Amino acid sequence: MPRKMSLRFLPHLACIIFILEIQFRISESNDPCPHNEGIDENIAEGILSDWPANVNLTSVKRSHKCYVTCILQYYNIVSSSGEIFLDKYYDTGVIDEFAVAPKINRCRYEFRMETDYCSRIFAIFNCLRQELLAN
Repeated sequence: MPRKMSLRFLPHLACIIFILEIQFRISESNDPCPHNEGIDENIAEGILSDWPANVNLTSVKRSHKCYVTCILQYYNIVSSSGEIFLDKYYDTGVIDEFAVAPKINRCRYEFRMETDYCSRIFAIFNCLRQELLAN
């Protein structure tokens, strides 16, 4: 009797293992910098400060989008779950919260359907940068 019971649960166990493996691969692919040894701050600051106007998102390689996402994570601007944290910049007065918050919300909404983590974060940040460069 115990043998029949264990055979009955085998397909369920296989299904659970398969789902966990897929979930593990998805979570692994969401981390844009799994083997990152650090960020060169001069390069990072150069990338963020010399942002070009009118970026064509489709022409930017995914590796660059992920690198920019790593930079944003390094500076604690964005979390690994995609949340944007600008409180420390609001508190220091570097960024005016009342001017920037509606722009961030619009950019988030515009790219809400983007499923690739690096592409979504890069697109939101690019959208915000384009808004700020226009003003």
